[in-house]
Amino acid sequence: MKSRLLWLTLAGAALTTVAATWFVWTVFIAPLRSAVERGNRIQEEFEKVLNLTPRISANHAVIFAQNSPVLELVTVERQSLARHRVEETWFHSTKTFEIEAAFTARAGFNLRDSFTVNIRRGGKVAEITLPRAKILSIGMADLRVLRDEDGLWNKLTAADREKAIRALEKTAKADFLKTDILTAATREMENQVREVAKASGCEAVFPGFGGEQKP
Repeated sequence: MKSRLLWLTLAGAALTTVAATWFVWTVFIAPLRSAVERGNRIQEEFEKVLNLTPRISANHAVIFAQNSPVLELVTVERQSLARHRVEETWFHSTKTFEIEAAFTARAGFNLRDSFTVNIRRGGKVAEITLPRAKILSIGMADLRVLRDEDGLWNKLTAADREKAIRALEKTAKADFLKTDILTAATREMENQVREVAKASGCEAVFPGFGGEQKP
């Protein structure tokens, strides 16, 4: 009787151990292992598609540090025409300088800013936090002088013209920022990241939005 009770006790203990081990593996170890494996795959895809590595975590434990051989990633390019006019009167003498130029704005992301990917337990969902979209550069071309008129004694100077060109560039940037260029840059990046996540076997979600550059 005692022997039978002993065997039943040992069998119960063994079953409990197996059940506990199965529970720990199923609930804790396997989902985390899947997240780590998915993190490795998504890192490879980011390198292949975008030539960069965000900071990648598995269940908030970092497995890859953020790294990129380039500092900026352009996702949207826009063209626009800007005009600036200076008119100044001194003792009834008016000088006028008016210029116009074509501008190209390139918007995207500074890759020194925080860019994170967290693979949730189970490896099925990647939480993405993008950097803020910014206008990375503005190029000017085809500068045209529309008016360049001196007053009788109020003359235009080289400093006046240089100041007007700087003002024109500032006007162009402000005009670009009034458009949806930053939203478009973020949307394009989200689309690319979704494709990276899909190729890695998980779904990309964007729980927070980094915001946009202000004038």
